Amino acid sequence: MNATITDKNVVVNFNGRTYIVSLDDPRSKEIIECLRTKQTDKIPEICDRIHNYVKKFDLFELKDGVVYVDGEQVPGILSSKIVKFAENGLPHQPLVNFCKKLRLNPSYRSVNQLFSFLEKNDHPITESGNFIAYKKVGSDFKDLHSRTMDNSPGVTVSMQRNKVDENPQQTCSYGLHVANWDYAYNHYGSNSDVMLEVEVNPADVVAVPNDYNQSKMRV
Repeated sequence: MNATITDKNVVVNFNGRTYIVSLDDPRSKEIIECLRTKQTDKIPEICDRIHNYVKKFDLFELKDGVVYVDGEQVPGILSSKIVKFAENGLPHQPLVNFCKKLRLNPSYRSVNQLFSFLEKNDHPITESGNFIAYKKVGSDFKDLHSRTMDNSPGVTVSMQRNKVDENPQQTCSYGLHVANWDYAYNHYGSNSDVMLEVEVNPADVVAVPNDYNQSKMRV
């Protein structure tokens, strides 16, 4: 038997199969205890219980430790967050709505990495499944780059997706730019400019540039 414990999971491999169990899953503690006490013969039975475990919640299904919404698997960290909210009686409808919108995003990178980015940068999720990000604009609500785009409260701002640069290696490029609060406040404009909350559909996220500690994105 082979095993390792990461920051997020306990991973065991035996009989040609690998089991990845989230540390959020209480049964991971059983596996860790078996590893600690060298009772590895008990681990296959624990893993079988996890593998064959199916639980139906009101908005999703938990199978083999993975969340399925409308029959489709949910990416890792978002999967764990939905389960944690549901099991603690917290409102998980916004997360499920976010999941449904996210799967409409044609970008593989966005689908699998966006929620981790939002968690890292403390972006709230709305009831409808969108998320809140931030943008600094001029006192006239025009963008600071071209000074032509109206960002007045209530206005829906958009551009064609194929005109947004999807290359994360490009720091500043074509697209609608939004960021976490710290980046938007400290890296743009002056004190006379205006900070906005902007609501973004996860299906519309195109690229998260690799620089600046991944604190901004193009949508």
